[in-house]
Amino acid sequence: MLELDPRDELLCLRAAEPVAECSGMVLPAIAQASIFRKETMEELHRDLARENAASVYSRGTNPTVRVLERTLAELERGEVCKCFASGMGAIGATLFGLLKAGDHVLFVNDIYGPTLELARRLEDFGVSHDQVFTADIDAIGAALRNETRMVFMESPGSTLFQRIDVRAIAKLAREHGALSVIDNTVATPLLQKPIELGVDLAIHSCTKYIGGHSDAVGGALIGSAELIERVFYNAYMLMGAIMQPLEAFLFLRGLMTLPTRIRRHHEDALSLARYLDSRSDVARVFHPQLGGAGQADADGWRGHSGLFSFELAEGGFARAVAVANRLRLFGKAVSWGGAESLVLTGHKSDPMGKGGEGPRIPAGLLRLSIGFEGAHALIEDLDQALAL
Repeated sequence: MLELDPRDELLCLRAAEPVAECSGMVLPAIAQASIFRKETMEELHRDLARENAASVYSRGTNPTVRVLERTLAELERGEVCKCFASGMGAIGATLFGLLKAGDHVLFVNDIYGPTLELARRLEDFGVSHDQVFTADIDAIGAALRNETRMVFMESPGSTLFQRIDVRAIAKLAREHGALSVIDNTVATPLLQKPIELGVDLAIHSCTKYIGGHSDAVGGALIGSAELIERVFYNAYMLMGAIMQPLEAFLFLRGLMTLPTRIRRHHEDALSLARYLDSRSDVARVFHPQLGGAGQADADGWRGHSGLFSFELAEGGFARAVAVANRLRLFGKAVSWGGAESLVLTGHKSDPMGKGGEGPRIPAGLLRLSIGFEGAHALIEDLDQALAL
């Protein structure tokens, strides 16, 4: 059984209480307003000067979104959270808000493809980057430059789900004078606490497990009040990638069931990974808990969620597509983290879509997002598809 922090379970369940206590509602009210009236001009001018904390115009701060931000900050053990219209909104604001021409970003591990696409666009503005895939801390240190101002990581990484030493990398970045940032979407705030490990900023695509129902798109950035304020004024307000109050309401609703859902994702995905690992027609399974990895290790990592991948032993891309097409219970779709199981292969020219790393990603790779159809039924479905 996956063991979660009881404090987190209570936080998720009671996410809506600050609003519910005032209104008697068991869920928060949706503050569907673009502007907020003040009693006097003095009050308006005061709040305009602190728009990161006061509701003046919903491009800055909205009461419903604020409830979600408080909860996510507590879950990640950060001081402050700012929510965005998407995960890429959060990533874009972080890069644009904290970097300038001449700076360098080091990406560590497999990184979400669109993040790297954005980094390539930043080259036009004088921000350079490199990427390393090793978990070796000395090799990561050797890749740092004098002008490195940010170390951006994922653990587990996208696509191949390799874990890296988050604590050691955060320490390395700090000693170098660089900020450390992690995309913590795969682990969720329940399975990994990067800020407690010394990471400066944690990012989430709320679209995935936090929402959990494939019906809302959003992102979040959590960290110190000083860093979030810099991002707020340098990028969030100016770029306008704001979360809407309805989406915040849906994410608050999702948080209430997140612990229960994560346990089910964890258990069923691990069952499927072990099943696939036993098959001779599967070359490798990329799941960070295979090979005896336990719960609550030295970094506080409690386990994996419901996303993993596997490589077919033969047939390459064509067979991967054929197997995916034969699956009956796995929808063919992008994204992940909902109640429904999904499968994704790469494109023929780029095995995991835009931003993929070519030869690093096997042509015969299938990525699975495990939903709630039940491990037994999903194994039966994989069995018949692989019999092709």
